[in-house]
Amino acid sequence: MNNKRIYYSCSTWPSYEICQHYYAQRHYAWCAPFFDADSVLSVPNSIPPSSNPRAIYWRLKRDVDARDLHSAKIADVRNGIVKGAAVKRSAGIINRSQYLEIKRIAKSALLADFSPLMFVIPLEPVANRVRLVDVRERASLLSEEYIIRDLPRRLFDAIEL
Repeated sequence: MNNKRIYYSCSTWPSYEICQHYYAQRHYAWCAPFFDADSVLSVPNSIPPSSNPRAIYWRLKRDVDARDLHSAKIADVRNGIVKGAAVKRSAGIINRSQYLEIKRIAKSALLADFSPLMFVIPLEPVANRVRLVDVRERASLLSEEYIIRDLPRRLFDAIEL
């Protein structure tokens, strides 16, 4: 872990609301220690756009604003919501009925519903929850990426830019 005191993660409104309602206000955050790594790191693209919070946010916003029905990013978010619900069901956090309901929400949510949210996460209260992403799962072998699997809502800000 580096010495940054704030981490950033991009989410969407459906993901946020599902975590709030079904997962006891516990969120999953794939984070970076920079809002926009390209603006502060000496090695350009050391955190590729697919893991750069700023790039993710503006890509989602662009796709929502353009009403892009073929948005690969929004399709990924829909799939991620279903995958996350399957994990929560296997862990006993939600039941079968809730799992099916979340799947319906993910499938039927309107494009406009996928507006992005930026999570701003102070490190100190979550330091024991932050895990470095395994090198095999990172967007780039040298990128600095973290996961917080069980992020309580009270420990971060969610903002629209």
